[in-house]
Amino acid sequence: MNSDSSHLERVNTRFLSLPFWLRLIVAATVIAIVVVLTQSIQIFPGALMSISNDSWREPHTLPEGVESFFVETVDGQALETWRLRVDGAAKVAVIFHGNAGDVENFFGYQVFFHEMGYTSYGFDYRGYGKSSGWPFTESGLNEDGRAVVKHVLDKEGVASKDLVLVGISIGGGPAASAAVEFRPGALVLFSPFTSLPDAVKNTPLFGFLYPLSFYDFPVRSDVSMLGNTCLVVAHGKQDRIIPFEQGRLVSESYRGAGRSFFVPSEDAGHNDLFVRVYSAVSGAIGKCFE
Repeated sequence: MNSDSSHLERVNTRFLSLPFWLRLIVAATVIAIVVVLTQSIQIFPGALMSISNDSWREPHTLPEGVESFFVETVDGQALETWRLRVDGAAKVAVIFHGNAGDVENFFGYQVFFHEMGYTSYGFDYRGYGKSSGWPFTESGLNEDGRAVVKHVLDKEGVASKDLVLVGISIGGGPAASAAVEFRPGALVLFSPFTSLPDAVKNTPLFGFLYPLSFYDFPVRSDVSMLGNTCLVVAHGKQDRIIPFEQGRLVSESYRGAGRSFFVPSEDAGHNDLFVRVYSAVSGAIGKCFE
């Protein structure tokens, strides 16, 4: 038997000799530490699923009408971005997608805005899809949003007041941050949390670890700082991931000079919200620009 295996055997023997309650505490502590240290994987599972993706995309795999390209951030990451153009569009939407999929999974939101007559941009955060990097930090994810919005303003030649920033679930974090900086015509949030620690607090088993979150994404606070930007918040009352109450609080935090609309759904949960409220959301966005 080598020295390493002998050492492990001694450690195991000592651990088993401890009282059961103490072993339980030690095990729970180790699990909590692992959960805290691996939180980027848990919060951004779509990035983990993207690890095996090739960085090259065959043009023929793109949806009809979509142009794919990469936007570079100030810290050197390359973000795949999809543009779905509408000739003569006066408004442009930028989609900040949720954490469980990539730009392709959330393309339906671009189709939604295309039908409204808006040019739209969807993009993958660092580590997602074919984008480079990993979503290690909140500042990095906010920088992703900043880089794409700057590109859109330059490419489309529109003013900030003609932008619609759309945050879906966790995408509401970087979308709200970008809204504070760029002052778009409208900020649309689907199933937002008040902050990420508040969302973590409501998770089973490990909610007590919320003070140790590496990410904040203070959506409620950001929304309270909006000026003339119109706010649209949609949330399902059957949402078991981000409580309906958090969306309501985000909506009520608006203190701007623009208009504000709250679109509740009696039947929607977290993942079926869009298909249940898209018509009402479309109407609210239209009113933002009346």
